[in-house]
Amino acid sequence: MHPAALLLETLRFGDPDPDADVLRAAWRKASTRRLSSLVEFEQCEVWLWRRLQHLDATDAPAPRFTAWLARRARMAVAQNLLVDEQAACVVRELTAVGIPHVLLKGAARRVAAGTYPLADARATHDLDVLVPAPQAGKAWDRLRSSGYEPAPLRGVKPGHFHLPPLWNDSRVAVELHMSTSFDVPPDVAWRRATGGCQEIERGGLQMRVPAATELLWHGLTHGLWNRYDAFRLRFLLDGAAICASGAAIDWREIGRRCDSPEVTDRRAAAAWLGAAAWLARTSPLSVVSSVERVDLEHTLRWRFAVLRLFPPDSRPVKLLAAEGTRRQLGLTPTSESSRAATALARAAFALWQAV
Repeated sequence: MHPAALLLETLRFGDPDPDADVLRAAWRKASTRRLSSLVEFEQCEVWLWRRLQHLDATDAPAPRFTAWLARRARMAVAQNLLVDEQAACVVRELTAVGIPHVLLKGAARRVAAGTYPLADARATHDLDVLVPAPQAGKAWDRLRSSGYEPAPLRGVKPGHFHLPPLWNDSRVAVELHMSTSFDVPPDVAWRRATGGCQEIERGGLQMRVPAATELLWHGLTHGLWNRYDAFRLRFLLDGAAICASGAAIDWREIGRRCDSPEVTDRRAAAAWLGAAAWLARTSPLSVVSSVERVDLEHTLRWRFAVLRLFPPDSRPVKLLAAEGTRRQLGLTPTSESSRAATALARAAFALWQAV
């Protein structure tokens, strides 16, 4: 079995679950040379480690690969624990002054992992918190008075949908959101986030996270906003965790939003949802029925070939990976690179397909 196919089959879950005996045997036979580069690029180390644990197969891959994977997973888990602690601190501060708030993105998925298994199986580096727009300044001032300082990260221009990030000694940045997007008015963002939201107790604190529809939508829009990275597993697995949970998702609302200005490319959105559903082994969705599904195995085979030539964090890998997937789906090129570089990347993918 090709390493890319084995990786995908291990990461997929749902009903039916992969045959553990078959996968263990496949991992024992598999060549893991350069597979670490693919796992690193896709940023699925924690997910893969936990899936191998679930399948009782952590001893099946080559020892060198297993040691590397375990070390990377531990590093990500350590970072996630810092985010958890920061979430507790911020929730405590905002609760003390009566400012309502809802956790977003990675922090929300981590808190709600009991509802969405493996939703916390990805490295999270910052904390996103939505507050009512009229109280955002008060929330920011409260954190400042509690010892938080402006984080020297990329600047936030006036009018952005979140305030300039803050952090404390943990060096985990906190972004106080008034909305989730430039295209969503603050009152609409707040209504969506609080409608049907979960209240989950953690360490004596009540933490609120959005409902499944909103978590899936945030994963989709966050992925598509990162056009280079939209179809990397780091984002798709966020959606798969929600789809595989069995939680109620308002697909009619998802479809309506896909046809709104919140999404600039409906085909890309539908393809992303289809890929996430495939990873979750869920049924085809009406919102994506008319769009070609991403062939993730083919996509990862291409990336695996590219990673034999370039390091995972290099610009050529990001460009080749993104344009290969977009060409496969008939999507327009990304706008981040020159026309010549984009054309060359797409030509390389076409040549690889033809060989």
